[in-house]
Formats: sequence, C-alpha cells, structure tokens
Amino acid sequence: MYLPVFLTLILSFVTKVTICNERPVIGILTQEVYWSSFKNVKPFIKSYIATSYVKSIEASGGRVVPVFTNRTTKYYMDVVRKVNGILVPGGGCAFNMSSGIGQSTNEIFQIAKLVNRVNDHFPILGICLGFELLLMASIKGKFPFSKCNAQDLNLPLTLVPGMEEKSVLFRNMPKDIRNILLTKPVTANHHFKCMRKANFTSMNLDKFWNPITTNRDKHNLTFISTIEAKNYPFVGLQFHPEKNAYEWEKDDPHSWSAIYSARYFYDWFVNKCRQNNHRFIKKSTLENELIYNYPTTYVGKLNSVFEQVYFFNE
Repeated sequence: MYLPVFLTLILSFVTKVTICNERPVIGILTQEVYWSSFKNVKPFIKSYIATSYVKSIEASGGRVVPVFTNRTTKYYMDVVRKVNGILVPGGGCAFNMSSGIGQSTNEIFQIAKLVNRVNDHFPILGICLGFELLLMASIKGKFPFSKCNAQDLNLPLTLVPGMEEKSVLFRNMPKDIRNILLTKPVTANHHFKCMRKANFTSMNLDKFWNPITTNRDKHNLTFISTIEAKNYPFVGLQFHPEKNAYEWEKDDPHSWSAIYSARYFYDWFVNKCRQNNHRFIKKSTLENELIYNYPTTYVGKLNSVFEQVYFFNE
C-alpha cells in the first residue's frame, strides 16, 4: 500500500527544469559495531559511522544524516524521499542481504533503482565494503568475490581499455587529477576480497555494471577497483578516498597529490546529489536527524583503523 504513495511523492519532486540543489543532504549507512575492531570496547553500542566519511561529504558541500540498519522498507523509502543521495561506507559485515548493512544497502539499492526509472536522479556511492555490497545487491545477494591480499596497499589506477569515454567519473575528469590517479600510488586499499574479471563476467555483473579501473594485489592478482552502473547513477570504489585526508592509523597516502585527487570523488558525488529536489518537509525534522546531534569519539588510541567515529544506540 505504501509504494503508490511513495511514487506519487517522488514524482512530485521530478521536474524538467535543470536542478541545482544548493543544500544537498546525504544519507550515510550505519554499520554494526559487532564487526568492528572496537566491539569489545563498546559492547553496549549497536552501530557506528567513521567520521572520515562525514568530513568528506561536508568538505564537498553536503550535510549528513545517519541511516540505520535493520529497519523496514517503509523506513528506507522515507529516507530516499528525504535525502539527495546515499553513501555506503567501508567496514565489515556478515555479507548477507537479510540483516545489518547488507540489508539496508539492498533495500536502498532496490528503491533507488525504482526512483531513477521515473527520471528522478538519485545517486549511490559505495566505498570498499559498499562497493562489494552494491555488487551483491545487483545479483540478488550472491557472493562473487575471490580471496586476495590488497591490505594496506597504496596504488595507482589502471583504466580498463575502452571504458574512459563511457565513464561518468573519468570522461570529464580534470587532466591533472587523471594524471595523478593513473601514475601515482594515491588510492588506499584495505581489503582481502577482490572482484576478479572472470567472476564479473561469469556472474553476469557486466550486464548491470561497467568495470572502469583495475589494480593488482600483493600477489599480482588483477582485481576491479572502480565500477559504474550502466543505466543508473551508482558508483563503487574498492579503495578509500576519504582516508587520504582524515585517517592516520595506517600508512595511507597523505601527499598533496593524494589529497587533491581523492577530493574529486566526493566532489563528484555531492554534485550528483544536487541533481534532485528530495527534501525534508519540516526543517525541524531535518535538524533532529542531522549528524550534528551526535558526538564523535576518538578511537584511534584503541587500535582502531579509524581516528574518530560516531556511535549509535540503534
């Protein structure tokens, strides 16, 4: 019963006039503390968001609201109606679509496809774990990854032949940023699962996604590191642009070139989020949901891979 109402509300936002929303609000999915390095330190906290994702969105001109896990489809429809885009962050999870951040990603993914089909531009950006969950959501939760070792690797990107002109990220990328990304080790990788080209094809992921860039792990295994949906404004990055400026617990790249080039991905994403008129009907509702209502906690001294996080009791 809720779906027709939802579509009516979404269609009310659609306009033929070019949109430039100067007050974009981005939803960032929370994830369960259970899969984090501080699960024993904060046993009564349920979920978290690393502040580096929030800072990256804010640096590119957006505001952030947390989007919680294990909620109803109606809840996620309400989220999509109110925010201008969704960021699925990196971290850890059980890799299923029935609970936690896997469930929330899958719900958002399906709703966002529906919204975009009625010409309402709604982008999703997935980082590392988010990259992986978007791929899984597009093949009904199947697990397409191979074991690899790309942990603590700073790498340049390699463009897949023939994909640059198709790429929404690369075809209009400034030449200096493109040169940095393709020639210098400025993308921070922290993963033990890789998307191999063979699996990408055999599991029909190439029907939905274009593979844009590749990298090699510590054992010279080639993996796909950037994906873009063929018909939707969905992008996945296996690497972590937010770490270059905001995380210091690993040997991530912190040169000027690394920070300058990493900013491009969040600037691009927030600008995509400006292209719809989704909004909170009441200003007070927005104010109560913004991330500003929550304190940050310094967890770097607790052997976390993050410097700071937001903790939530839900």
